[in-house]
Amino acid sequence: MRGPKVTGTDGDPLQDPQGWDAYWDKKKSTRGLLYDMVAEFYRRAIIRPSLNRFIKANFTRGDLVLHAGCGSGQVDADIRSYISITAMDISPVALEIYKRENGPDSTTLLASIFQIPLPDASMAGIYNLGVMEHFTEEEIQRILQEFRRVLRPGGRFVAFWPPEFGLSVLFLKTLTAILKPFARKDYKFHPDEICRIQSKQHALEVFRKAGFSVRQYSFGPRDAFTQAVIVAEKP
Repeated sequence: MRGPKVTGTDGDPLQDPQGWDAYWDKKKSTRGLLYDMVAEFYRRAIIRPSLNRFIKANFTRGDLVLHAGCGSGQVDADIRSYISITAMDISPVALEIYKRENGPDSTTLLASIFQIPLPDASMAGIYNLGVMEHFTEEEIQRILQEFRRVLRPGGRFVAFWPPEFGLSVLFLKTLTAILKPFARKDYKFHPDEICRIQSKQHALEVFRKAGFSVRQYSFGPRDAFTQAVIVAEKP
């Protein structure tokens, strides 16, 4: 049975059309599946060390940084002692898992990335991993404008964004094809990825359109060719 309707800080119901709360609720009871075991290894062994590098290269110790779409937060284990993280997600189940992974004293925020209940220019940085690809180009522009509002001048957004040609995308497509005959018709590993990075130029244009200055675009062996990492700065 699902709990009561979840509301944001303004009392209005949070809209979760992609079904992230149901996704994280399911994860609480399916950790033995092959996909979940591979995904957990991938996050811990590949993504977390990469995130460590980018966070320490772009922020100073003690900076206030928003993890916008934090999910389980397994990747935050090493950096939580370096920066001051506010972990935000639209799913209360995800935040429950986040606190289990990172400690009950973790600072969490139940909110939508379209409407972040934080003051203007209050954050030194924002980061997320595997979030932006779940939105349309129009929605991404709205999200980036909200990020710009929350960031202080010179603040940076570090985005881990899977490209269409990434190995993680290829793996997921292959696994889906193998398991499709045996799975329920409506089964998905996660909500649809409707806007993967198509090229470096595509990534640069998305951020420039939103008024960000792109400082770095990275895609290579250090991330096992799985994620395009974009570091964008608010002027």
